[in-house]
Amino acid sequence: MKTVLVSGANRGIGLEICRQLDGRGFIVILGTRDLGKGKEAAKTLGKNVYARQLDVTDNDSTQRLFESINTDFGKLDILINNAGLGANSQIQAESTLGKTKNKLASKFQGTWHLAKKTTHLLRKAGILKQEQGAKDISLENVKHIMETNFYGAWRMIQVFVPLLQKSKDARIINVSSGMGQLESLTGTYPAYSLSKSSLNALTIMFSNELKDKGIKVNAMCPGWVRTDMGGPDAPLGVNEGADTAIWLATEKEIPTGKFFQKRKIIAW
Repeated sequence: MKTVLVSGANRGIGLEICRQLDGRGFIVILGTRDLGKGKEAAKTLGKNVYARQLDVTDNDSTQRLFESINTDFGKLDILINNAGLGANSQIQAESTLGKTKNKLASKFQGTWHLAKKTTHLLRKAGILKQEQGAKDISLENVKHIMETNFYGAWRMIQVFVPLLQKSKDARIINVSSGMGQLESLTGTYPAYSLSKSSLNALTIMFSNELKDKGIKVNAMCPGWVRTDMGGPDAPLGVNEGADTAIWLATEKEIPTGKFFQKRKIIAW
């Protein structure tokens, strides 16, 4: 049986990826920062789904998971870097505020639309500055997003390459976004867009570096999906958002070093 590790997998697209790969006979490691939530999510899936604590921004956490997978399974066939902060996430908004904001925003934890409403009200009241453009955004905000979306994925690849090398058909799938395409970059959501452009560049770098080791590395855009991150107005369901990642994980012959959406190659 093939073994797959999915980061940020206790909900949304990550959980759906776990669900579909479980149904296809994979051993699934469900990586989650909150192990309690991960275990609850795993209960909805099959017996070959294992929730494991994983914070992609933490060296100790990633190393502990490496050792656990090495001991329990001896190899890793597929790494799916799904963990990430979104353009409209409450965490992103919170990274630009001080103590006053934290007290207010904490009342609205849990749902995307309430977080968005809270952010709008805070901006209207002058508590939260308008920081949508690249010329105005706090660089601390940028660093916060990059730490998960870019450095987190880089850390995961570095840590798990030794286990991927033990596979006969190893693959790395980076969950990116069309907002990171170079040809359409604007100043809107600059931290998120830059993090995904950087993730795409990382995909190309590792695809070339790991080609001789038999490890295929690709990025994919799930589209605008109805999740806590994407919000209730998004046109796609999680099954549609997960589809290309599932295809990249299961298709017999795939290229390396490409960017996909709806199973088709798109421009970087």
